Formats: sequence, C-alpha cells, structure tokens
Amino acid sequence: MTILFDRDVPVPMRDGAVLRADIVHDGQAGPTPVLLLRTPYLKESAFGSVFAPFDAVARGYAVVIQDCRGTGESEGELHPFLQEVDDGYDSVEWCAAQEWCDGRVGMYGMSYMGATPWLAATAAPPSLRAIATFMTGSDFLEGWTYEGGAFHLGFNTGWVAANLSLRVLERSGIDRAEYEAREAEAMRALARLRATGSFTPLDQLPLYREVAPAPYYFDWLARPERDEEWEAVDISAQAGNVHVPALGVGGWYDLFAGGPPQTFNAVRERGATKAARTGQRLLMGPWNHSLPALRTIGAVDFGAEADVDLAERTLRWFDWQLFDRDPPPELGAPVRYFTMGPNSWRESDSWPPPEATSTSFFLRGGGAANGASGDGRLEREPGGDEPPDEFLYHPLRPVPTVGGGGRVDGAFDQRRVEDRQDVLVYDSAPLAEPLEVSGLLTVELHVASSAPSTDFTAKLVEIAPDGFARNLGDGIMRSRFEPGVVRAVSIDLRNTSNVFPAGSRIRLEVSSSNFPRFDRSPNTGEAPASATRFVPAHQYVHHSAAHPSRLILPVVPTV
Repeated sequence: MTILFDRDVPVPMRDGAVLRADIVHDGQAGPTPVLLLRTPYLKESAFGSVFAPFDAVARGYAVVIQDCRGTGESEGELHPFLQEVDDGYDSVEWCAAQEWCDGRVGMYGMSYMGATPWLAATAAPPSLRAIATFMTGSDFLEGWTYEGGAFHLGFNTGWVAANLSLRVLERSGIDRAEYEAREAEAMRALARLRATGSFTPLDQLPLYREVAPAPYYFDWLARPERDEEWEAVDISAQAGNVHVPALGVGGWYDLFAGGPPQTFNAVRERGATKAARTGQRLLMGPWNHSLPALRTIGAVDFGAEADVDLAERTLRWFDWQLFDRDPPPELGAPVRYFTMGPNSWRESDSWPPPEATSTSFFLRGGGAANGASGDGRLEREPGGDEPPDEFLYHPLRPVPTVGGGGRVDGAFDQRRVEDRQDVLVYDSAPLAEPLEVSGLLTVELHVASSAPSTDFTAKLVEIAPDGFARNLGDGIMRSRFEPGVVRAVSIDLRNTSNVFPAGSRIRLEVSSSNFPRFDRSPNTGEAPASATRFVPAHQYVHHSAAHPSRLILPVVPTV
C-alpha cells in the first residue's frame, strides 16, 4: 500500500467557484469507492469526522475532505444550507470522474457535515450510492434555526461565532494582528452573552454586525416563517428526490433529536427509488451532540451498552453499500434504538415501534399547580369543572435552561427550576409497574394569555423514588392570543425511549421560557428579534372538561 495525501486539490463548481479538498488514497489500489466529507470547519480539523481517513483507506476507500464554499481554502461566500445542494452534487460528480474513483461515492458527516450529504442527496447526483449522517437536522428552519416559532438562541449564537464567522473572518484578508484582536473581542462578547443571557435588540447584535460579520444570522432572524428557500432545504419536504440508502444516527439528548427519525420516515415513505425507500436505517442512542458517542450524558451514566464504536459501524455500513458485502448484523433491522432505564438496545421495523399506543395523561388540579409543591396532577381521566392554573411570565426573569438539547446538553436534575412560581408542575401517582414510552412525546395545552403574542413551554421529567428529576424531552410553541380567548396549542417534546420504573412518577412542567436555549417572547406583539421592551404576561393553563389539556405518551406494553 502506498498512501497518497494530496492537499488543496481544486474542485470546480458549475458557477466557476473553486472549492478545495484534501484527498487520501492508496496509489497502488487502482480505482476504489470514494467517501466524501464536506465541512465548513476547516478540512484539516478532525472535528466531526466520524472516523480516521487512513482507517478508511486501509479498507479500500479513497477519502475526500472538502472545505465548503466560503470556508477554509474554498472560494465564494458562505450561505449555510442552500449552497450545499448544488455544491454537493458537483462535488460528488467530480469525485466520480477521477481516475482513482470507480464511480461509486458515499457521503458522511456529523452535525452540519451531516447536513451536507442530505442536501446533496436531494439533488440526486447519479454517482452518489449511499450516505451516513450523525446528529443532524431534517428541516433546517424548524428544529435547527427555530423550534415552535422560537429562535434556537443558545445554539445558533454560539455555533456561528465559534464555528463559522470567525473562520470566515480569518480568510478575509485582514492582517493577523487585527484578526487576533477581533477574535478576542468576539470571544469576550460571546462570554458576556452567555453570562448575562441577553442582548437587545437581537437583530443588532454587534458580535455579528461588526466584530465577526455573519449576515446569514440576521437573515435567519428576519425569516422565521417558511418560504421557498427554507422549503428547498427541508429534507422531509424533498424526500421524493432522494435516490439512495441512508444510515441516520441520532441521540435522545442531541439538539437535533427529531432530525434522524423525521428523515427516516419521510424517505421510507416517499423516496424516489425502491433502494431509497427500503434502504433507510435509523440508529438512536442516549447520546448528545458529540462524537465519539459517550455513555455518560450530563449527570447520568447510561452504562456500557451506550458505548458504541460508531466509526466501525459507519465503515461496515459503507462496506455493505459500496462493496456489496453482507449487511452488518446490527443494521439488519430498519430501526435500532436504545431504551433508557434498562439501558439496552431494541430493534423495530419502524419508528415509532408499531406496538406503541398514544396514551393520554390529563392535567388536573385545583388551580394551584405552581412549583413542585403545588396541587398539579396527571391522571388518566380528564377533569370536570376545574379552575385554570395561572402564573406570571416575565421575560426579564426567564426560566433557565437545564440540560436537554441546548448548548450544555444532556440529562440533569431539574429540581432547581421546579420550585419557581412560574413553572407549573403536574405529577402522576407513583407507578405500580414499569411504563415504557418509545416515540414522539406531545403535549396539547388549552391556554390563554394577557399578551397578544407569547410562548408556552413544556418538559417531560422522570421523578425517581429518591427525588432525582431527569429531563426526557422539552419543547416550545410561540402563538398569538386574543384577550380572554382560550386556544389549543400542541408542543412536540422530542423523541425518546425510556422505561419509567415502578415507584417513579411522570412529571410535566409547563412554563413560558427555556432560556437561553430559546429566545424570549417580549409579550408585546412585536418581533422578538427587534424587541427592546419586555413586559410581563399573565398565563393561564386550562384543564376542564371543555378544555382537556393533556400529555400524550407513546406507551409500549412491557413484558
């Protein structure tokens, strides 16, 4: 074997821009399949690379790692997401045309690098045969940039500074001293944002206006509604254009936990070819937004079964798809998922598992569900003539984010936020026997507000017999209101698989903020991104016969 490492190889795009790639291959092997990784984080970086390129070369692949447009050594301007459709197509076909490629190309990556294979796949490049993606989204409006109409503030603000805008600034031609000064200022500004949790108005944030310019950040703030450009980068909406098998890997505590199941189901249902529809594989662990996959997520150790060698599994996936070798046993079933509690793996032909049944747990109480010591209950039967629960939401005193899918993600004890009077708490009785939930968690709330526009948030929590309150899923919905009018809102709390043990309790938290994971509604009706004035709002959660607010869990019968 003679390993060749070619740096900064030019890859021309259809519009004349030249992107640069590093190529690792065996000079004595002849044409081989290619594995392509496209990254905005500098091709020299190992971040999110899934496996070591030399390990793939030793198995008979060539590996191409390319700087995305407007990053690293590649020409052009960075416009996240949309540019990756045509650039991905052109890059795949360029690889296939090289003498060291046998015409078969696979793409892979994590996070944004995991978005690039899906976006390329929607353009259906003929030489793309399979993809493998990790901890990435499906819809880059809903679930990546926004959720339930609220801006993913904590993630996007940190991601842009640490991973995108400073890298673009470095290649802009400014001298080194100025770059280092701006980099230091940007890091100080980001630290201040994280420490204080706020800057208003958000659409004038100096960090991205002046220090490390990121025009796309303000474009996202200005476009919270779905339009043609967002639709073009919604993988689920474009599933009918996908021709290839895909391995999608996600984690219950990843901020993009909804992405892999959503894409899996969309392509299975509407993929352009039989190979695409039957070739989808979904692997969901307890993990957060990191590689290699970890067994300890936040404050919880999920055991040895959670410690999975995803690099080896990825290469075995491509061995199957690109070399026509036997399928690896762990990828035989379409879905393989980790169930927390027993901390073991399950298999299924679909997601959610076909035996999962939507089961309602109704919010009940006497109008005093404020905090963990309140009278909020979860029961299997709806209430009768019960008064609503009420709390005061003040955007300047928001409920802090504790774990979940935020910047500091994972499973953490929620008790420190559950004594607040602006957090409604509803508990089941201690469970007489184990209860498994596997699928999408949903809350339907009947709510009213004194504000013309506001947010409602919800969080599912497992209360252990010793009191540890472990978060399982959370979500938000931004809605408009009329005075005195009760309206129904539905909040998705993410996918999960968890067994509540006997003696534990199911808890639902309801509030109006989860900050800084999500931006805050100012409660004035003006756009949150441009708001400078924040006012309190009186919030009401109804749970009567006429307004049966409920938690809906996908319950799986336990053996």
